[in-house]
Amino acid sequence: MDDWLYILVSVLVAGFVGGITNHYAIKMLFHPRKSIYIGKLHVPFTPGLIPKRRDDIAVSLGNVVAEYLVTTEGLQEMVSRPAFRNKAEEYLRGLLHRLNDSPLTLKEVAHKFWDQEEWQSVKLRLADGLRLTAAHGVSIAWHKFNLNEVELQAIVPGWNEDNTKRWSEAAADAVLGAVEEEILSAEGQRMLTTMATGMMDQAGGFLGTMAAIFVDEDKMVRKITPAIVRALRSDDARSKIVQVIQQRLHEYGDKPAAELLELLTGEESQSWITGKIANLPMEKWIESVEGVKVSSLIAPWKEQAEAGIPAMTARALQSIAKGIPTAVQAIQLPELVKEQVEKFPVERLEEIILNISGKEFRAITWLGVLLGGFIGLLQSLFMLWWG
Repeated sequence: MDDWLYILVSVLVAGFVGGITNHYAIKMLFHPRKSIYIGKLHVPFTPGLIPKRRDDIAVSLGNVVAEYLVTTEGLQEMVSRPAFRNKAEEYLRGLLHRLNDSPLTLKEVAHKFWDQEEWQSVKLRLADGLRLTAAHGVSIAWHKFNLNEVELQAIVPGWNEDNTKRWSEAAADAVLGAVEEEILSAEGQRMLTTMATGMMDQAGGFLGTMAAIFVDEDKMVRKITPAIVRALRSDDARSKIVQVIQQRLHEYGDKPAAELLELLTGEESQSWITGKIANLPMEKWIESVEGVKVSSLIAPWKEQAEAGIPAMTARALQSIAKGIPTAVQAIQLPELVKEQVEKFPVERLEEIILNISGKEFRAITWLGVLLGGFIGLLQSLFMLWWG
């Protein structure tokens, strides 16, 4: 064989062997997927490196992500960056403008997240939540402010001597006006007539007989009605009623408001209030606002809300930054990454790696060809020199 042909064949064979070796070395990273046995004999290098060390890779990757990539300090630094804050502000402004320009009602917005049946369930849960929140708020306020012992005058705004006098005068005028109106009404006149008839029937004897014969109840009522009205309009009657009402206000003002409420309702005060809250028609109130347009709720507060976005964003990001350590600890990032890697199909992992590093793997294959050819060249030259 000619020397040049010997050298060419040596280079081609060595290059081919080098390329094939590197190609299958890369393939053996992923293949075979499972162990291969010949009888009871385990075939070496099966499964491939990545399927065989998948659990170790998952643990290592989880530790790398938690310790170097997604760290508490890194996340806190990210949310504290001005660029991140600016993006958050821009998003909130855009959201505010979209809501302000939205023609949708609250119900239509809700249906973007829930269907009709789910929305009904949400409304029921919301109504129950509002009742529970209100009842809980009453309970907290009741014990915090010790409302069982707080006097009525401490609860009613503006309770003082001058105001109680004005309140008493207003109440007296209202009472006297109502009594006068009732007496002058047809029903009041019938009541007075009935009273007059009863008085004559109760008189008995000669006087009662004479009154029954000569006294006309209607005429008597027409005569005594002006006298009653004059008495109701007199300063003396008004003064006495004012005095009685003011005296009662003083008595009630010194008593605990809870005690007065129990006298009015016949129930324990806090239980009565809680019961009333439980009967509030929350469902109807929620339904009554379903037809309200989102824009009508946003428009009156748009300027104030937009002006407050920077401060609100800063406080929100500050709260998020403070909560990051607890959140990262709670989600157990290394374990989460490990679980996700273990669930990830090897075929998909191979596809991703080849998409990312396909050019590099091909370069490694051709590098094997180049090195193999170079080694073949050296070997052939050495053999020729050796003779």
